[in-house]
Amino acid sequence: MKFKPSILAVALAAPLALPAQADLLGAKAGLDLFFVNTSGSLEADSPAWDDKSRLSAYAAFEHFVPLLPNVMLRYNQMGTGKEANELDLSNTDFVFYYQLLDNSGVELDLGVNYRLYSGEVRQGGWNQEDLDNGVVMGYARTRVNLVSTGLFVFADVSISTFTSDNISDYQLGMGYGLDLPLFDLNLKAGYRQHDFDVKGFSGVTADVTQDGWFMGAELTF
Repeated sequence: MKFKPSILAVALAAPLALPAQADLLGAKAGLDLFFVNTSGSLEADSPAWDDKSRLSAYAAFEHFVPLLPNVMLRYNQMGTGKEANELDLSNTDFVFYYQLLDNSGVELDLGVNYRLYSGEVRQGGWNQEDLDNGVVMGYARTRVNLVSTGLFVFADVSISTFTSDNISDYQLGMGYGLDLPLFDLNLKAGYRQHDFDVKGFSGVTADVTQDGWFMGAELTF
């Protein structure tokens, strides 16, 4: 399954919209466990990869200063391998976003994500290419809170379709929030899919999908 809607123009227009201002400085940090299944073609071959569980960790800083974007840093483990083959699409996201909606019912963030890949690809134990390249992606996140229940649904999307390289990464899920004395704790679970369809990206040609279920926890201060 491919997920390739074109949200880039909307995301790049986010700075022109009126951002919702936070009342105070805020921060959040989270950790997800991603149960990855990998499929697709690599350099015209279609190897079988082992399923892996991988971690994704992130931290974000939000403020009340108009026009300046909020910032999130997120690291994603995306490696898998089998025998003499290795496919490591691990990357770091540098997300700059604006809060267009931020109320008790609905949250909406739009912005830009610069994703830097830092893995490697190896076939047959000898043909190795280091992935050391970046791509600019549109970014969107929304959360709908089911008021008075603690439950919420969410979506998080990064996508790039304006070059010959089609890369996307999206998450859909549900969660439950707990209001604690010093911070809020959000427990969540859902589905994630990472599509990596590239030609000559840092010397690599591939059409690979990594998808599966994930679960995680987030602290909000």
